[in-house]
Amino acid sequence: MKRTRWMHARRMAVAVLVGTQAGCALLGGGAPPETPQQAQERVTLEQTIRSEVEARMAAEPAIGAGRIRAVVNGGDVQLHGAAPGFGALQCALANAGLVPGVHLVVDMMVLEPGPRTVTCLAPRVFSGTASAP
Repeated sequence: MKRTRWMHARRMAVAVLVGTQAGCALLGGGAPPETPQQAQERVTLEQTIRSEVEARMAAEPAIGAGRIRAVVNGGDVQLHGAAPGFGALQCALANAGLVPGVHLVVDMMVLEPGPRTVTCLAPRVFSGTASAP
């Protein structure tokens, strides 16, 4: 008799736990999964943003090609690499923030010794193809 009550109580606890977890998903506890088309569009936009950010870095005389790379997740851009001075670091951040579709720029760069101020071409209009979502 005791074993039956214990088993019944255990089953009820498991049912409540499973129901609670399922209810969270049904009540907006998580984002709906992406469709294959949405995933492809997101990946294409991320690749476009990354290539435009890196092209901007390469076009900057204070930074140069290949020193800083971008990692894009949605509209968030992380900048990795070595910035040759505080001026170049600020220039990299400004350039990344001007790319259409970028919502947030995160500095993950290493600051190397270098000039505090540089001539930054960031305000220029760039002929990229990224578009805001």
